Amino acid sequence: MNRSSDRRIDDTVQQGELIDLIADRATAEGGNNPSWAGLTYYRLDHPTTPHDEVVTSLSVCVVAQGRTRVQVDGQSHFCGPSGYFVMPQGVRLVTDAPEATHDKPLLYIVLKIDPVLVAELLSEIEQTPGALPVPSERLARGALALMSRPLGHELTGALLRFLRATESDVDRRVLAPLALRETIYRVLRTDMWAALADAAQREMAGTRIVAAITFMRAELENPIKVQDMANHVSMSLSAFAHLFKSTTGSAPYQYLKRLRLDRARVLLLEEHLTVSQACHTVGYGSVSHFITEFKRTYGETPRSYANRLRRLGALHTSLAAR
Repeated sequence: MNRSSDRRIDDTVQQGELIDLIADRATAEGGNNPSWAGLTYYRLDHPTTPHDEVVTSLSVCVVAQGRTRVQVDGQSHFCGPSGYFVMPQGVRLVTDAPEATHDKPLLYIVLKIDPVLVAELLSEIEQTPGALPVPSERLARGALALMSRPLGHELTGALLRFLRATESDVDRRVLAPLALRETIYRVLRTDMWAALADAAQREMAGTRIVAAITFMRAELENPIKVQDMANHVSMSLSAFAHLFKSTTGSAPYQYLKRLRLDRARVLLLEEHLTVSQACHTVGYGSVSHFITEFKRTYGETPRSYANRLRRLGALHTSLAAR
């Protein structure tokens, strides 16, 4: 018996194990929630009508037995058996199970994926040239990520290890996070990686960057490093800096500087603070450095800027009173 025959037998055994595992845990029709947050087992014993829903967080759907139909923007795709697809946050799906029966139910899982973990793994993989396969054009971005792809031997093995590790308390604490990391890694080593990476980046852009900017605004008067911002949103420094610039078009520190100078303008004009007071209130330790940065951005010193706009305001007030 040759290696290809051995692999086919192994794949068949894996597929059978995955079906049995989901069948054992999906005891009720519909969704079944185990002890691992973000993981849901599904069992459908009857054909279903189309169901409309919006994906609330980045997830991967894995179909072990049967087929589910997914419609996005009027395009229909079938997934399964032994297939999976990426579901980006915010995508509106129409799903149904036209072939599900009591004798052969549709069995699948939906697993929520932390986009930060995707970004960290991708950053590590990219350090090895050629480690990422060339994605097919149809799978590169957006809703087309919902197209089904076969699980494959490596991904099925990682997924089985993760699902088994969620059975006991100690395995759930020690092994499950490692097996989940391997599962995501295996997806990133397939031509689906660009779709998963794009979906993760989009989700982080809507949450992590907003959180980082909120943190900047709250800490304007204190010394803030880019590492502090990255720590606040639980990202590595390199991943955070790359995501922030790709989302806002500005490096994190440059964005922080603009927030500080914009706040200083308000303090000078509306609250009538002195240059020194405004400087320290927005986190500058040196008045001369503050003046230099202000002039570089607005074309004049803080004092000149404030006096000019106050004179203009007084003039407008005088003209309006006539």
